Amino acid sequence: MSKNSDLEIRRLAGALGAEILGADLSQDIDDDTFEQIFEALMDYGVVVIRDQDLTPGQHKAFCQRIGDPLPVPFVKTLDDHPEIIAVIKEADERTEMVFGGTWHTDFSFLAAPPLASCLYARELPSFGGDTLFASMTKAYATLSSGMQDMLRDMKVVHSGWRSYGPVGTFAKTQLTSIGVTASDEGDAEVLHPVVAVIPENGKRTLFINDIYAIRFDGMTEAESAPLLNFLCEQARRPENLCRLDWRPGSLALWDNRTTMHYAIDDYDGQRREMHRVTIASVPLQGITQGHYVGAFSRGR
Repeated sequence: MSKNSDLEIRRLAGALGAEILGADLSQDIDDDTFEQIFEALMDYGVVVIRDQDLTPGQHKAFCQRIGDPLPVPFVKTLDDHPEIIAVIKEADERTEMVFGGTWHTDFSFLAAPPLASCLYARELPSFGGDTLFASMTKAYATLSSGMQDMLRDMKVVHSGWRSYGPVGTFAKTQLTSIGVTASDEGDAEVLHPVVAVIPENGKRTLFINDIYAIRFDGMTEAESAPLLNFLCEQARRPENLCRLDWRPGSLALWDNRTTMHYAIDDYDGQRREMHRVTIASVPLQGITQGHYVGAFSRGR
């Protein structure tokens, strides 16, 4: 069987996640192969494409089939490839945190949060460094009808202040191998629907996370905390998770609107380098405003 002629898709867990075998993204894949990968992403929320050998240019080219790369705020990108973040932990680093080491949704504090993120393993430790993903569509689907009705038209304030603001984590502590700039811009706030509708397939998903969802519109942080905490705990239930074990040459692609994730820091003494491209989208729509428009025509 030649590469890209017949893909094999294997589920990783019951809630979300699949691995794809038989693809070679270093080639200019045909439309049918791309559509199979994109449909798997929409179906499973997270896909990992194994056994890749990609240059940064090839990594970007694949991502551009999905959409435009997002200009990355706050985090330093590669000098030669400004679309790519290098997520590195050196073998001699000992820090209280690791980049991505809280449950989060990438840049959910933007007015138009990313459609997807695409992370490629360039150097891996011999153990550890897995990534956990939570299905926010299943988290929503398994709520009671009463809770779903209550959340239907609610909005939530997202902000990067806890990480990127003047008093945020990165204003106090810098990672050794990743350049992060904290600034007043990190304090900006945006409103998103608590329950978003995914335009490609009509799925409903909770759009909250532990670090960037600050409070409900019209409420204080203290008033919002019990419900926000409950919803995040609902998403983190074991039956709503999958665990991605990284292997050399793995490229993971996740729907940033329907998942949140957590980078596990359990590999002290070993180096890990990952390259991430973030893919732009349009502002989220809620149940009232949202409607299913069918499959989008994506860039080729």
